[in-house]
Amino acid sequence: MTAQKQKKNAYKKENINILSNNISNNSYLWINYLFLAILSLVVLMSPFYRGLYFDYELLAFQAIIFSLFVAFVIYSFIKEKTFLFKEKFEYLLLLFIGVYFIPFFFAANKRLAIGEFMKYIFYFAIFIMAYRMAKSILERKIILNALFISTLGVAFFGFQASVGLIPESSRPFGMAMNGLFVQNMINSTLQYHNTAGTVLAFGMILGLLLALLNENRFISSLYFGLTSVVTSAFIFTYSRGCYVTLPIALFIMFLMLPREKRISLVFNFVALMIPVVILLKPISSSMNPNSKLKLFLLLFIELLVAFIICLALTLIKNLLNKISNKVYLFGFIIVVIIGIIGIYIAYVKKLLPQDLVSKIASISFKERNFQERLVFYKDGLKIFLKSPIFGYGGGTWVSLYFMYQSYLYFTTQSHNYFLQVLLDTGIIGFGILVYLLYFFYSKVLKAWKQKEYLSNIIIAGVTAATVQLYLHSIWDFDFSLASVQVLLFASLGVLYSVVKEKLLDSEGKVLEIKKPSKVLSPMVAVVCFFLIIISLNFRVGHYNANLGSQALQVNDIPKAYEYLSKAVSSDPLLASARLDYATTLTKLGDQKKDSGILQLANENYKKAIAYDRFNSRIRMSYGAFLLSHGDIENGLKEINNAIKFQPLKPYNYEIKADAYAKVGDYYLSKGEKEKAKGYYKVVLEIPKEIEKLKKEREKIPKELIGQEKITPFETTQRTLEIVNYVNQKVKGL
Repeated sequence: MTAQKQKKNAYKKENINILSNNISNNSYLWINYLFLAILSLVVLMSPFYRGLYFDYELLAFQAIIFSLFVAFVIYSFIKEKTFLFKEKFEYLLLLFIGVYFIPFFFAANKRLAIGEFMKYIFYFAIFIMAYRMAKSILERKIILNALFISTLGVAFFGFQASVGLIPESSRPFGMAMNGLFVQNMINSTLQYHNTAGTVLAFGMILGLLLALLNENRFISSLYFGLTSVVTSAFIFTYSRGCYVTLPIALFIMFLMLPREKRISLVFNFVALMIPVVILLKPISSSMNPNSKLKLFLLLFIELLVAFIICLALTLIKNLLNKISNKVYLFGFIIVVIIGIIGIYIAYVKKLLPQDLVSKIASISFKERNFQERLVFYKDGLKIFLKSPIFGYGGGTWVSLYFMYQSYLYFTTQSHNYFLQVLLDTGIIGFGILVYLLYFFYSKVLKAWKQKEYLSNIIIAGVTAATVQLYLHSIWDFDFSLASVQVLLFASLGVLYSVVKEKLLDSEGKVLEIKKPSKVLSPMVAVVCFFLIIISLNFRVGHYNANLGSQALQVNDIPKAYEYLSKAVSSDPLLASARLDYATTLTKLGDQKKDSGILQLANENYKKAIAYDRFNSRIRMSYGAFLLSHGDIENGLKEINNAIKFQPLKPYNYEIKADAYAKVGDYYLSKGEKEKAKGYYKVVLEIPKEIEKLKKEREKIPKELIGQEKITPFETTQRTLEIVNYVNQKVKGL
């Protein structure tokens, strides 16, 4: 049987199955598609809210998904009289979620730890619903189209920002429009160009997949045309890491596709790249507020040309499919050579945007970003060795990196997902993640070996798309933006549904637990029910914490107290809100001379420390509070703890010098000269302390020395002034 006949038979069989299911389950059909529509819409919208990086947007999406999941479980019980987790992969995911919960009890930051735990239940719920809803080719296409449309939106917002069509101050549907286009790079709603790059690369692959999956030549060609626009946006993210990972992912897709579709992929990809490459420089020069109409006209021309060329290729599709493998391979090599020559000519003739040329030319092991990441990874391993079994819980890197950094740098992310998991969950969690990925993709490979035509198209495309995300996450912090993992787990759900279907006869039972728990799924549903409430409470806490912080900055103490008291009530583990609340109480207590309020402030400082125990800022603030209220020894102890937790920050030593000098002055004013000398001596030793620490701890790679934002660890001028002041005091004694 020819591939064409196999394909037609597969479509015929699938349509018969859909019709049969529709007749037998007609009463539930509209509910099924309602759930599918809501899930697809939530997944589609997730990248547009700053990539769900910030709690304000993330918590709202979590509440929606947890609500949808609880409703889905109840609906499944009504419809099927049961809802069991039967898949081994489901249990592996739950085990992985569990290792994010265990470190909560000894976490570096309890709020971040519980937040990361909630994220993974959020992803799990998306996977479960996508997997169970994607039973037919139609349902799988709905989810895949939602994912692709989402990336089209990312491309659109990036391009519209480049010409200033939407003011940065606007918030359509509550979506922040600031920072979408920065330094000629498309960040889009994901706020960061590398993350926009990996999401658009993911979208490119899905666009190619949907084009190959549709047999209608007009629809297929339209998908190729739309993919050309996503490709242009991808290029203008200037994500060098994605420039490396995308070809790998595309090659995986190429290898896994059926022969006919492999040929189609090569020729159509070359076809859509023709207008992309030709129009790169004109589009680049049009990405400014003075060329709005020109930019979108060029993008339309790009789409139209790609559509027409790909449509023309369908006329000779049968001829292309008859090409022998040898001729086909030879032609492929020739096309690659011509492509390389063409790009080289475009480079020599300066037909490519200069920014693109510069970015590609800068890809090097000696390049700053690469060297910085090596430092992050080395420092991360120092953190890992402090708690190697279970880690320190979610948020370990941002809570601890100051203590172990090789020089003073500021980054809230380790720029490596697998390192992040290692730090958060230790070797146990890391091992589970590695096995989880091995288990999943090994089953994908076994399903692919069944060589079923339609299934292998989906397997090839979704495997390549998910691998793209995982590959780039080795190099960047994409998965710290929850929307990227939303896209990932939705696509993994679709992929697993295909895998389970193909292995149902040969390995279906092997994929399942022999005796699935009857209480586990209701337990997860109950947990999700409570997480709806927690998510909403946390969001209220986040909202009030922001308002309270703003009021505190302008010294509006009554409003600060009003908002921050609500914040710590709604989100009691939020250490930053606790600190602001304690600061507000301190000012209020000092104004009213009320020891009860000051005692409450003291308790909230202690809670802030308990919830974020390695935070230098909290320790320094608490130290200042204690010193100003007469507890000298404990105050100085907290200042020293602050330095211990952030030893390479020169400003910390200014505070230490100032504190010890003032304590010395205090005892000197009381006539206790010897006691004063002891504190003065600490001040005089600070320059030596800094020099010793500089030699022992500061290790700046030679490639980074002298570069912008790399500040060597030195004694500050203010610290030297305090030292000189104390030195004069000591001489006078």
